[in-house]
Amino acid sequence: MSDIPELPNFPERFVSLLWEVLKTKQSISEYELMKYLSEEGFSEFTPDLDPLALFRAHFLLFHLLYRLQDRWLSENRGLLSIHTTDIHFHEIDLADHSTDISPQALQEDDSIKSYYLDYSEFLNTQEDDVLDLLDDFWRKMAGAPIHLIEEDAKLQAQKILGLEGQTVSLQTIKLQFRSLCQQHHPDKGGDPQVFRQIYDAKEILVQSLKTCAK
Repeated sequence: MSDIPELPNFPERFVSLLWEVLKTKQSISEYELMKYLSEEGFSEFTPDLDPLALFRAHFLLFHLLYRLQDRWLSENRGLLSIHTTDIHFHEIDLADHSTDISPQALQEDDSIKSYYLDYSEFLNTQEDDVLDLLDDFWRKMAGAPIHLIEEDAKLQAQKILGLEGQTVSLQTIKLQFRSLCQQHHPDKGGDPQVFRQIYDAKEILVQSLKTCAK
């Protein structure tokens, strides 16, 4: 028996919807595309605040996009450019030999593409893995590793999350963060600045727990 996971099929309606939106829009973000697809009946792409559900929607979309990138390139349709904030399509001008969009031209994104094409990553990734991926992402975005968290910063973070005077654990932090997300996430009409404070407070407490465990 093969250990290679069975890949999800391409519903023809998914392909046609994607083709039409990419032909009519100069660029679309991942969030806009997920929202559009969910409104068209693809519930697996419905934006969700749960980290694992959000990861699965994101991974599945990018998995299908990268497979379509190869498919449309082999059909000489053009190059599908894939980024979370900018998904767009370049048509091929067969008369323009100066434009190189062969598979070799995609090598710079090879490691990212390989990750999303490996469907076992989707099947095997669990919630703790997702939280670790998010932690790693925000550490890189900050441009430096997160060092020891000072006591006053932890107390302020507990205050922001409404966990003052409590013994915090990863589970209580996650539960409280999700509860506050339902109230303050920008997609729910919340204030982006307040949401950012809540997110930063959650990161401080999570990192402090990891530091103490070392």
